[in-house]
Amino acid sequence: MTENNVISLRGLELIITYRGANHERRDNLSAVLRHLARTYSDYQIWLIEADAMPRFDWCEFGDPRIRHLFVHDTGPFPKARLVNLGALMAKSPIICLHDADMIANPSFMKAALDALIDCNNSDALCPFTRVLNVSGNRRQSFIESGDFAEFAPVLESDLPDEISLLYANTPGAINLFKRAEFIRIGGLDPGFIGWGGEDDDLFLRAARLGVQWHALSDPKAALFHLHHDSASRLQICEEEDSARNRQMASRTGEISIEELEARAAELAKFFR
Repeated sequence: MTENNVISLRGLELIITYRGANHERRDNLSAVLRHLARTYSDYQIWLIEADAMPRFDWCEFGDPRIRHLFVHDTGPFPKARLVNLGALMAKSPIICLHDADMIANPSFMKAALDALIDCNNSDALCPFTRVLNVSGNRRQSFIESGDFAEFAPVLESDLPDEISLLYANTPGAINLFKRAEFIRIGGLDPGFIGWGGEDDDLFLRAARLGVQWHALSDPKAALFHLHHDSASRLQICEEEDSARNRQMASRTGEISIEELEARAAELAKFFR
């Protein structure tokens, strides 16, 4: 994508949480930042890293649109707390919760943003339905280029080698949210520690509290996930904390609306 046809994100602030536990995760973050820089203009990134020591090398990019904040935390990855911190610091009316290993189709990223800014039909939008996993040489090639043109042909054909369906749908990964609505329902619940559950909880809480949350369902509205940690994904799903998180998220759909409203009000105090 040339300088003349980059896509304006109209002052959007993106919140990316990160822990560079291994070289795959570090490479994936670099690819995401490289893709954003070559594809879009008029945006700011809150890159919030939690670890024993900083691992993000800001000098690799030297991009003034990146605001890097380090939080010392050696426990299970506190994604919910970090996202909320980003939402607290953000000032734009629309915020984007953006995983450090996901790439959206730029046309649908823009469509979702424009719909939230210019129309009144949605409060939160996912610029995708399905999520495709990219591995091997295809992943490596994208890491080096950051060019969505490498993925675009896949959207109109059968999935080639090294690209497979990861999720038929999911409420997480990349979401664009009206900041006021995100805060009204309490943001992400920091009680979710470690992997999983926080996105499902947010979706259930938002839906029950009146947030108009939609996904773009065109066949080309796909996310591309940059593969990592293949050996540990199933193991993580089976861990005690992950199971606890799933149970907590499920309960969000079962409690009374009065209890849910009280919980949202308590969570929202963080943003005051």
